[in-house]
Amino acid sequence: MADASADRALSFVVEQLAQRDLMLFRPIGTSMEVDLAVRGGDGRYVEVRVRSAADGTRTFEVPRLRDRPNLFIVGVVWDGGAPSESWVLPAHVFDRFADGAPNGPRALDLDADEAEPLGERLAVYKDRWALIAEFSKFHSTLSDPLALQVRLAMG
Repeated sequence: MADASADRALSFVVEQLAQRDLMLFRPIGTSMEVDLAVRGGDGRYVEVRVRSAADGTRTFEVPRLRDRPNLFIVGVVWDGGAPSESWVLPAHVFDRFADGAPNGPRALDLDADEAEPLGERLAVYKDRWALIAEFSKFHSTLSDPLALQVRLAMG
């Protein structure tokens, strides 16, 4: 995350998570695989990679993705320089729907239109900060958007 848009996206994500009284940690070093480590109330850690879409697009790129069960890709969509959407995607969901070589760069275009736009299929992950804040509660249903939607409806 080297450009101004990426820095703004990271600041936005930090603000959203801090509002939920989570403990946030920034890794020290040159690894680009994790931008934040988040400790929830139950003591479990979640890793977060923050990606910023180009203004006016809903595409997130990840140079290298090593899927882990506690890794989230948080994509921030911009409209006129302000964050308009956030997508809190478990890494395995990102990996399943993204284009690109398995061990190379991956891109997820939420406006990709097959039978329905990908953003509609993955809408349960939009602005869903509770998936990180309450990771233990939702962990078992994260990989299935329909099961997750049912779990969220149950409270």
